[in-house]
Amino acid sequence: MEKPFAVVPLSLGTLSCGNQRSNRPASHLGEVALTGMVWQSTGNSNLWVRGDFGTTKPIDFMSMIWANALPGTTIRLRLGASQADVDGSSAPYDSTARPFISPAITREDGLYSSHLELPSVQTYRWWRIDIGGHTGDFTAASLVLGKTVRSANFYNPGWQMGPEDLGEIEIARNGVVDDTPGLILRTLDFKISWVSEVDWETLWQPLLQYLGKRRVALWCFDPEAGPYRQGRTYMGYVRPQPATGGAIVRKYEMDLSILSII
Repeated sequence: MEKPFAVVPLSLGTLSCGNQRSNRPASHLGEVALTGMVWQSTGNSNLWVRGDFGTTKPIDFMSMIWANALPGTTIRLRLGASQADVDGSSAPYDSTARPFISPAITREDGLYSSHLELPSVQTYRWWRIDIGGHTGDFTAASLVLGKTVRSANFYNPGWQMGPEDLGEIEIARNGVVDDTPGLILRTLDFKISWVSEVDWETLWQPLLQYLGKRRVALWCFDPEAGPYRQGRTYMGYVRPQPATGGAIVRKYEMDLSILSII
């Protein structure tokens, strides 16, 4: 298993797209907290989306979330200093086309999230993503581009995963059920101990201060390329808990509780 990381999705900037429905435009990829707002194409031609951040941004991770990808669907990321860079064949960073569903798995809901960890941080202004090998209309809920915040330590024993039912149920004494519908979301709770003062002050504290309880981040609990990675990837809200001082001076413990919307 690999150490967990978090990514704050960058604002995608000014978008252009090769194929989109008027009521489901590519701009919806930037609405990371609203998974019901999707990008959907008409057919499988010109499946690309391009963006201009406006200024250079650091990126070492990309994920397209909740897409109706198929075994033959591919995804390609290009980064560059200009539109010509990312539209051409010589972009400074080019992932080349790679399987969208990697490792290959089958999910009952038919929705998949890609996972691309870049070998190093790339700082560029323009980005472009191309989808290939797809059959029929392509749909995706959101796009995460950003820089990872990665723990220097593994999480402690005793981590928890499970569902949280946002609905309610009451059963009367005579057995009559009062069922209030609600989504059933996934949760992740874990603790990281022995966090150094440098990591706390430069990585975790700024991240948690920015997120608060109202902003969304992607959390990959186990980034190892295995069949359960998608099930161990979460995107949602942190329920803030204060960090505590550890047994050693200038060492911290963090309790993290994630409520996922995917």
